[in-house]
Amino acid sequence: MNKTLAVLVHARRESTRVPDKHLRPLDTAGNCMLDTTLRKVSDIKNVNEKYLAAWDPEIIDRYVPGVDILHRERASVAPGNCHHSIMYKHLEEVESDYICNYNPCQPFLDLNKIQEVIDWFISSKYESAITVKKTRNFFWHDNLKPVNFKSKDRLSTTSGPWLYEATHSLVFYKKDYMLNNWELFSNSENDPHPYVVDWSEEELVDVDTETDFKLVQKLYEIRNRH
Repeated sequence: MNKTLAVLVHARRESTRVPDKHLRPLDTAGNCMLDTTLRKVSDIKNVNEKYLAAWDPEIIDRYVPGVDILHRERASVAPGNCHHSIMYKHLEEVESDYICNYNPCQPFLDLNKIQEVIDWFISSKYESAITVKKTRNFFWHDNLKPVNFKSKDRLSTTSGPWLYEATHSLVFYKKDYMLNNWELFSNSENDPHPYVVDWSEEELVDVDTETDFKLVQKLYEIRNRH
C-alpha cells in the first residue's frame, strides 16, 4: 500500500547538552547544521508534506522554499524533555497519515540513501520503522547474561555476531497512533521495523556533545575545501 507521508525536522535553540547547536556556524559564511538539513529535505521527492517544526523565530527564519513551517508551542521547545502530548501536539496540523522525523543533528546523511528509505517505507506494509546499522560487538543484559553471543563464539569485533543498532536518522510512525497514545509506536516486533542502511561513520556523526559539534565543524571544513 502507498502511504501519505510528511517529513518533519524538529529544531530548537535550547538544547540541554549543546545549546543552539542547530544554528551555530560551521564556517565563516555562517552555514549551520539546520541549513544543511533543510536543503536536503527540500530535495526529497515522493512525499506529501515537508515541515520545519519550530517555535524560535531565529530557527523559523532559516526557512527554505519547499519546506513549510509547523508552529510549535513554547513549552515543547523548553530545556529538557516534555511529555509527548506537549512535544508532538503540532502533529494535529499535519494532513498526512504517516510522519518521518528527520534528524537535523546528523548533517552528513546521504540524500540518495534518505530517498531510498522513504520510498521503501511508503510502499511497505509496516506502520512504523527506524533506520538501523549493523554493529559487531558483544553485549550483556543487566543480569550479566549474554545478549548476542553463545558459548564458544569467537570474541572478535571483525568476525563475531551482529546486532542492529538504531541510528535515529529517520524515524517513521503513524500520526494517529501518536495522537491517541502519545508514543511513537508500541515497541513490539516490527513496530518499529528496523530498516538496515549502510551508513558511513561520517554520515552517522550525531551532535549530542560539544566534542561532536567540533568534529562536525572540522568535517564540514574538510568537505568544503574541494
